[in-house]
Amino acid sequence: MILVAEPSFLDSRTPLEIVLILAAALVGAAFVVFLSFRLPARTLLGVAFVLGVLQFFGPFGFTSLGLLAIAALLPGAAWRFGRDGANLWLWLLIVLAVWQTVSVLWADKLGSAAYGVLLTEALVAVFLIARETIRESPQGLVSALRIASPFVLLQALLVSLFRFFPDLEYAYLTSPIARILTEPGVELIADGSTENVNDVFKAGGLFLNANTASLFLAVVACLYAWAALQRPGRRTFWLFLAVVAVSLDATLGTGSKTPIVAMVALPLLAVFALVAVRRPLVALVVGVAGAAAAVGGIALIAAVRPRLLDETIRTLDERRRLWDVVLAQVPEHWFTGLGFGNWRLTIAEEWRMTFPGRGLQLFPPHNLFSQAWADAGLVALLLTVALSLGPIVAVLRRIWRHRDDRLLSRGSLELLVVFVGVSWVLTHGMLDTTTFLGDNHLVPFFGAIVAVAFSERLGRRQDERVDSPPAVVSQAA
Repeated sequence: MILVAEPSFLDSRTPLEIVLILAAALVGAAFVVFLSFRLPARTLLGVAFVLGVLQFFGPFGFTSLGLLAIAALLPGAAWRFGRDGANLWLWLLIVLAVWQTVSVLWADKLGSAAYGVLLTEALVAVFLIARETIRESPQGLVSALRIASPFVLLQALLVSLFRFFPDLEYAYLTSPIARILTEPGVELIADGSTENVNDVFKAGGLFLNANTASLFLAVVACLYAWAALQRPGRRTFWLFLAVVAVSLDATLGTGSKTPIVAMVALPLLAVFALVAVRRPLVALVVGVAGAAAAVGGIALIAAVRPRLLDETIRTLDERRRLWDVVLAQVPEHWFTGLGFGNWRLTIAEEWRMTFPGRGLQLFPPHNLFSQAWADAGLVALLLTVALSLGPIVAVLRRIWRHRDDRLLSRGSLELLVVFVGVSWVLTHGMLDTTTFLGDNHLVPFFGAIVAVAFSERLGRRQDERVDSPPAVVSQAA
């Protein structure tokens, strides 16, 4: 059973240890801030990608050293690359960071609140840097992805390897290096933890949670697919295709059920949108026929092989019960939410009524909108809705703008893979424990694909001129 009140950073160390650790963290952050003003944008983004994979967990729990370093890029990113202005999505993201900082006032744990604020600040930094790398040419982002390629391949290959050899996964999870590269809680695996990655049918690679690994690999595959379409050179092209193929295979290898549906449904939705803006009547007929076929297929499976749906139904029932707990708290805390860290106390109090006969497990709400409200209330919920839908709407607008272009073209493929990437995060987050930006692993890659979604270059012919504002600093990408 997981303890309700796990020892915090402040409670588990002596005053001298706290002072020394915080001093080291401040020195490290100052060094990263210095680098954020000096290094080229593509190098900063490449390092952020690498830290997204490796993270380096330390004394601050889920607030990894990697997340701290990415968030520390914000001063330099804002000063150097923020002068071109902010679109509405970026302004909403900044407002969310400010509101999350305010909501610290009613948080149960300072660490939980700091984690949420740092996630948002890291996304602001990465979005600004990624936007700069593609301002003049997509090759800056391509170069950053090239830097991260070996680490992404390592994560994807480990997922596949661990799926076939669960004993090897157990050996890694109980090794000292896992305490650094894998999320807190990995130390409980040796004691028989029920963490879902400790399952012969699931594998997370370097990540503790297989579902989180699945989301990460899917979005990364979409970003690398976009990059492969930018004519990066023969060797880089084949390298990126290898990353896409291995990542998509590993996404299924995690054992998560989401990619089984998303890998089919989201590309079909993208194709539907691409066809609908050109041939609305054809798209309508095909859409109705496809929906009818999907309903019929589900009904057939339920009649012939009902066991195939049992686990899905059980999972959905668990989620429904958790959402009922969230809804029950709304009348009393409708504006402020529960506060960062207070969900743990709430689910502990409601557990026996919600899951009678089961031992206590501190399940999160398993819905990104419910999580946003629970953490920081109504304002955070509304901002999360807008931030989740914004990139999807941006891609759909590009699809409409390029409705006169050929359907079978490089631009259409770009629009398809970026639509799938930004939509996957929302789709996954409706039933799992993530935020609108995924988690600390996904932040740099999500920031990059969102920058692509809002880029004027998305969907354009490569010989088509893109007007951009004059640079206000020397070219850093």
